[in-house]
Amino acid sequence: MVRRIIWSMVIVIVAAYFIYNYLDNRSKEELEKAEAKKTEDAIRESVAELVKRTNAIDNWWKILSKDKNISMAPIISIELEHLWIGSRPILFVGTIKDIITDDNDNYKIKIEQSFNSRYLFIETEIILDLKCPKAKIDSFLNQHPNIFKQYGFKNGVAVVADIKKIETITMPGKEDGTSEIKIGKGNCIDIVYIGRVRF
Repeated sequence: MVRRIIWSMVIVIVAAYFIYNYLDNRSKEELEKAEAKKTEDAIRESVAELVKRTNAIDNWWKILSKDKNISMAPIISIELEHLWIGSRPILFVGTIKDIITDDNDNYKIKIEQSFNSRYLFIETEIILDLKCPKAKIDSFLNQHPNIFKQYGFKNGVAVVADIKKIETITMPGKEDGTSEIKIGKGNCIDIVYIGRVRF
């Protein structure tokens, strides 16, 4: 009888331990999800404010891809010229590929399309080659010192740029074919960190 009581108590204690751990882990997961959503909402608000402040075109990719998130069609330079070059800057989502000194006051930064963007052009790679004030980029890198150590979707940026011209580079492709890279050259107006948030 006493042994049965002891075993019953052990079972109750073990069950209580696992239930407590389950509820504690669930509570932590819910807290982490809430924090992640709060951060994502703040980033989305920051980008929306950036677009509004700069009057940037943020839907060019929908026009270019005919409202498809993934486009298999090659991009013709004149299509980008019509959408990118004009009186308004564009919003571009990607990752910083390289930064190099241009002169005493400016850097040249290269930003390539990434999986942070909801749009993806399979046949044509898109890169921005932008002149940016050193003070702006240095401040950005000081705020996000680990941006080049991030992998996957955690190193995204949203940049507003005034594009002046489009250049095309043809590279060797698969099966003796070629692939094209369209490069938008111009000036960086502003840049914000978006991490893994998709736009």
